[in-house]
Amino acid sequence: MCLATTACSDSTKVSDELPESSANLENPTGRTERVESGPTAKPVRIGEGGPRFDACQSVGEVGRHDSGALPVLSAPFDAAAKKDSLAPGQRVYICTRSIDQQWFGIVYDKAPAAEEGASAPRGPGDCGVSSPVRAKRNYDGPCASGWVESIYVVLVAG
Repeated sequence: MCLATTACSDSTKVSDELPESSANLENPTGRTERVESGPTAKPVRIGEGGPRFDACQSVGEVGRHDSGALPVLSAPFDAAAKKDSLAPGQRVYICTRSIDQQWFGIVYDKAPAAEEGASAPRGPGDCGVSSPVRAKRNYDGPCASGWVESIYVVLVAG
């Protein structure tokens, strides 16, 4: 009987047997996310169409806004912090939408504008969202991202 109780009390953890395994179950890969400013910021998600579709499935063009430039916010609501602004004609990737469809989560290239007076709209740039990703995740690529009111963006492709 004494032998049976000692055998049951001996336990080993998987992490004990695998010295290089990560004990962090929340982030087993150790990948860090881009931290947005403010406690109410909501990152733009990519890959919502699944692994067979581009990470951002649509391209849009910024239209005219009352103030001249379309504000890019850190979250999909009016009181969110302003991160940036986009001029009319700027092309953006549309990656996600708010539940009420009032806001687009966008990714865009903030490269300097083409020459003054150029009539062609600026493209969205190479932001790494034109090909599929394996799973839904927050955008952490080389371009800027944020939220804009959907009524000021005209769908161009997708």
